[in-house]
Amino acid sequence: MKYLYILLLFFAFTFADTQYRRTPPFGVADKDNKSSKHLGDYTHSHETVDKSTYSCHSIGECEVCSPLEMKTQQYCLEFGNKEAVRCEWDDPELADKKSQIQIYEDDAISLPSFRACPRVKSVERARFIKFEGFNAAVAVISVIVFTWRQRKIMREQYQRLAQRIGVTVV
Repeated sequence: MKYLYILLLFFAFTFADTQYRRTPPFGVADKDNKSSKHLGDYTHSHETVDKSTYSCHSIGECEVCSPLEMKTQQYCLEFGNKEAVRCEWDDPELADKKSQIQIYEDDAISLPSFRACPRVKSVERARFIKFEGFNAAVAVISVIVFTWRQRKIMREQYQRLAQRIGVTVV
């Protein structure tokens, strides 16, 4: 009975963080939400720009957003993770024109510097290790219970056989 309570406590602490998961399961894609496909949705200053006029590529790894970013930044709302990107204008004429705009101008167009990403490698690695550790613990506990049960059954059978024959068992 004591082991059952310990096992239940282990389950409670192991699965306590499942309600805070932000990444979707593997293979799940939201086809209606197009914000992850177009980087123009991540900053407020370029809603009027045609999204095909610039292209972006990743320059960093996926990392967890800070609590403030989760509340304020559009790219952190989807998964709670962000990835640094470098965006460049596709049209050289447009790039020259946009570089001449002053930085402090209200209608200046700024390209996104981050985008949403579904999984952080370090978080996924920790989850994998926790999962494998849990499986190993269940396997060890199962082998111990199986061995104990087999020995108990063999002892009872030996005692019954000894009682039928009339041998005294110590």
